[in-house]
Amino acid sequence: MQHLFFAAFAVAGPVAQGDNLLRPVLIIAIFILASIPTAPAQVQTVGAVSFAVPDGWQYKQGPDFGAMTMKADTRFWVVAVYTDMPSSGDPNADFKAAWKRVLLAGPDYRGVPNYDPYKLTETVGYPGKYYDGSSVNQTTYTRLYVLESGKTFVPVAFVSLNRNVLDSMEHNAMAVVGSVRVAPLKASPIKYSINLTDLTGNWTNGIVTSIDSYNHAGQYQSNSLTALRYGYTIAPNGSYTYKAGGLLNNQMINDDDSGVVELGAGFITFKGHRHVNQYRFVNLQQALDGSAVITLWPPVDMSQISSSRDSMYLTRPVRK
Repeated sequence: MQHLFFAAFAVAGPVAQGDNLLRPVLIIAIFILASIPTAPAQVQTVGAVSFAVPDGWQYKQGPDFGAMTMKADTRFWVVAVYTDMPSSGDPNADFKAAWKRVLLAGPDYRGVPNYDPYKLTETVGYPGKYYDGSSVNQTTYTRLYVLESGKTFVPVAFVSLNRNVLDSMEHNAMAVVGSVRVAPLKASPIKYSINLTDLTGNWTNGIVTSIDSYNHAGQYQSNSLTALRYGYTIAPNGSYTYKAGGLLNNQMINDDDSGVVELGAGFITFKGHRHVNQYRFVNLQQALDGSAVITLWPPVDMSQISSSRDSMYLTRPVRK
């Protein structure tokens, strides 16, 4: 006989009496069938909403959301995707409605943010907004994303102990956020390994920065503009050509190279005749428009990487 387990959102976490207990994180009161095993599927569905589950994360289905959890030592992370809600047409009003539904369902969080939520950028999925908040007793920290899909919006909650711990898994949360689709669209799995077949095609990226300089008196001195476009065209056998052009610190530049792509130990290396560029491979996802997007990090020790600061992206448009 199945036993009903009532909890506020139970995830494995640190407790004074040992790791064999569950530390509750209050997001929304739910009933979970305790005898249901962890689901191994890469894509899950809750209502009309589908989404991808990151590798290595545990999955539990709630009545109106799907929860993904990860635990490491005394740290824990939760990503919860909720059923969609009717949109008011005002993203800020939708965000407040989601905040009340997700965070104010229990006693741990109080009030609604006084400021407009931040605009969600660098996502392969729906546009949206996000904002952070700490629980009243400072034991949990939540970042709420609200994704605007058109007639409806989807709340996604990302929870951990504090902001520093939360941010260390931001790349996984953003991968889930980018994967969310509302029917009739269907989410695609997140790929954590890559081969030459995956890489074949034309991959591009662009960089635009504008830096103003001032003297010690606060007077404007100059502006430095960088606007570069670069890309790799990769053949099925791993050979590639590289082209880049645009402005670099107000100077027009052009560059090109050719060589061979090498894959191994989690890295992508473009070994050219003039340049060698190496990147740490993070994941490969399908964007909302059907294009493929690779997320890359610099080839440094993981302890030095900040996903929000260091992530770069290569995009392969849909083949027409």
